[in-house]
Amino acid sequence: MTLLTNLIVRNEDRLLAQILSLAEANGYFRFVPGTPEEWRATLRGLSGSLLQAFRSDPSPPSLAAADVGRDDGLSAFGVVEARKRRRERMPLGIFLGLVKFFRQAYLDLVRTAGLPREEEEGHLRYIERFFDRNEVAICVSWTSESVSLRLAELRQEHDELSRVYNLVSTAKKEWEGTIDRVDDMLFLADPGRRIRRCNRTFREFVGRPYAEILGQPFDRLLSEAGVDVELSFGNPAECFHERTGKWFVISHYPFEEDPGDGARATIVTIHDSTELKKAAEELTRKNLRLNEALAALKRSQAKVLHQEKMASIGQLAAGVAHEINNPIGFINSNLSTLGKYLSRLSGFLAVQSECIAAGAPQEQVESVRQQQARLKIDYIVKDLEDLVRESLEGAERVRSIVADLKSFSRVDESEYKQADLNECLRSTINIVWNEIKYKATLKKELGEIPRTRCYPQQMNQVFMNLLVNAAHAIEHQGVITVRSWEEDGYVCFTVADTGQGIPEANLNRIFEPFFTTKEVGKGTGLGLSITYDIVKKHNGEITVRSEPGKGTVFTVRIPVVEEV
Repeated sequence: MTLLTNLIVRNEDRLLAQILSLAEANGYFRFVPGTPEEWRATLRGLSGSLLQAFRSDPSPPSLAAADVGRDDGLSAFGVVEARKRRRERMPLGIFLGLVKFFRQAYLDLVRTAGLPREEEEGHLRYIERFFDRNEVAICVSWTSESVSLRLAELRQEHDELSRVYNLVSTAKKEWEGTIDRVDDMLFLADPGRRIRRCNRTFREFVGRPYAEILGQPFDRLLSEAGVDVELSFGNPAECFHERTGKWFVISHYPFEEDPGDGARATIVTIHDSTELKKAAEELTRKNLRLNEALAALKRSQAKVLHQEKMASIGQLAAGVAHEINNPIGFINSNLSTLGKYLSRLSGFLAVQSECIAAGAPQEQVESVRQQQARLKIDYIVKDLEDLVRESLEGAERVRSIVADLKSFSRVDESEYKQADLNECLRSTINIVWNEIKYKATLKKELGEIPRTRCYPQQMNQVFMNLLVNAAHAIEHQGVITVRSWEEDGYVCFTVADTGQGIPEANLNRIFEPFFTTKEVGKGTGLGLSITYDIVKKHNGEITVRSEPGKGTVFTVRIPVVEEV
């Protein structure tokens, strides 16, 4: 007895390792997750039951009918463990398979212990009987508890079904009473289009009692009542009822009582829409008048905003141009004077070098030359000439931009006169260059075009709006191309960008006042509307082509009007 006890107690880790290995090899970890310590608890419980029974009676347990399933300490732990696993929803077969692994581990332990044959056979027989008694007790307990639990569940389900039946019965009565109080007509028809249920409003409309309506084809009943309409699922039909002078909206819905069998019943509702139709017609008339008034208001507001905007831009541009002109003037003058001084200093240095070379000792001449080379005097003189030249060019460019800005800002110059639209375009590019240079490469392909009578400042506004819009359409880096040419008595311009393009749904709306796809606060929706009005005022036309993701091309055509 002591030998078996010591063997099991000393080899707990070995038993646990073998059980885990068998469970993993046979795929039981899908059903019994957990750490080795959780398996160790089960191992200790079975070992305790086995050793306690062995100490009480070392002879193999009996399998007589009177003993099997008896409530004793021999199988108490196995029954408790089975109850735990059953509550975890483990199948009985899986649990018995786990018990087989425990049995196998104990048997293998005894077989490898090197015991005398007779003693080994006795221990093996005892372990076999111990697990046999446990498996029988587990099956008996599992079955009896499952039956008891199922009976309790059935009683509970019966009580719940009774409660639900009472709720459904009550709800049915409440629902029938509810639909009988609805003003709309409503009925349910079977797949053969025969009426199965209907509400009071429908019965009163067809003028028949409930018993005569049930089982009748609803198409015939509606036709007899003066409602002739073709019904289709999901598409409400509207019809005029001459007998009552009312308008009805008839809706037709499919209803599947048994999903999947393919047979569909029908639910039909008939709504009196007379008052709604009258209200809709009146609302349509008022809406048309409001739209006309709103369009006139938008046009007036756009003109006012355009005038105010151009006036503000002109005043600001004129002020900025005036302020820039003064410092640019003296910068240009100073640079010119500096250039003259530099020329004189260069001549003087040349003469000085010749004098030094002619009269000074050779050592001093060489020293001066070394000093001249170390200080890079020749390079500085040459570079100063380049610096003065480049600075003069920059100042001249600023002067040109200021001149363009002053020209652009003459908002009071509304004269209809001869102008070179290429020059208008060039000056506008200078003004909006800051909007373009960081986002796009500008390509200018300006052809020879005749001068034409126009409003130059307004054409500046057209070019500015198109160039700024092109820059805004480019998210990162792209190309903006401007072209001009003469064609069939028109001066033509295109502004093309490689930006994100305009969706087809928006192409017909981009010239509408206040229409914009920009975020709130980043666009008024008036730029292209004003551009359109200016072009039309010149008896010209503006068109647009766009492809989302590839870019947009605006084309402006202005008729050539010669000087009278």
